[in-house]
Amino acid sequence: MPFMVQRQIGVWRFVYLPAVLCAFALAAEPPLVPVTVCEVLHDLASNEGKTVAVVGRYSYRENGRWMGEQACDAGSAVPPLLWLMEDSNDGPKPSGSFELDAVALNRKLALIQQRTSLGKFRFGTPDYDRWAVIYGRVETRKAEAAKQAPANLVFRGSGVVVFLALQQ
Repeated sequence: MPFMVQRQIGVWRFVYLPAVLCAFALAAEPPLVPVTVCEVLHDLASNEGKTVAVVGRYSYRENGRWMGEQACDAGSAVPPLLWLMEDSNDGPKPSGSFELDAVALNRKLALIQQRTSLGKFRFGTPDYDRWAVIYGRVETRKAEAAKQAPANLVFRGSGVVVFLALQQ
């Protein structure tokens, strides 16, 4: 009889193991498709409060940091910028299996580079402008702050900023 029990357990192991592996595969999150600054600003109301991965030109200056593009639509009076606000306590935290959709990222970055360039500086470092992806929460700015940038991108810290190295 002990042989029969072991044999049945062996059979069930081959039935349950694939089922469990399939469950884990289905539970894994799909890669996150990044959005451009222009895509966020195009429908800012629906992006309010959403957590997104934004691809664009990361700019660092004395007065702050922002993600931006040079232009979105021809008639837009608002600069296409998302002001970066670091919040190590309440900034969104990516899941443990955080993964970007590489095909979508490459396609969107190529489109951005057609209408946006990195700054050229006579002094300092080229790190003032870099291509990056930042994982954060979109928050609309109010009053005078909205004249500088229409929205903030609240992020948790440097761990959710991915600088992109381009192959030359």
